[in-house]
Amino acid sequence: MRYLLDTNAVIAMLRDASSRPALRVKQERAGDVAISAIVAHELFYGAFRSRRADHHVALVDALQFPVIEFDREDARQAGAIRAFLTARGRTIGPYDILIAGQSVARNLVLVTHNTGEFRRAPGLRGLIWQLSRPGNARYRSPSDLITHT
Repeated sequence: MRYLLDTNAVIAMLRDASSRPALRVKQERAGDVAISAIVAHELFYGAFRSRRADHHVALVDALQFPVIEFDREDARQAGAIRAFLTARGRTIGPYDILIAGQSVARNLVLVTHNTGEFRRAPGLRGLIWQLSRPGNARYRSPSDLITHT
């Protein structure tokens, strides 16, 4: 595993199958890209709140990315990051802290467009796969996001 996708990267892929994140994910081996259980939570929350909840929940259910469960070391790293940021008066959102902690604990590159918050997290290796605005090309199938080799 090499990459951990942030919520905004997954949403960009769901909205536009030709977005940069979607195209980049297709270049990676299936096992190299995952999402956090925290990201899965954020995706389900958004899906359940949407006007077309059944449709959006089905899209999230059908995602083919491995989901990394949040464990003790992830919690330890998230706690250290939160304490560091709080001491400096520069905290970030609670879910972002958990995602950052998991990325640091597992030495994964976080793929995000949210550099404003994540750049403050010490030890985090981040990467921006430029997120394009949703276009005419719509997401058709979760299996379109990863080419299995």
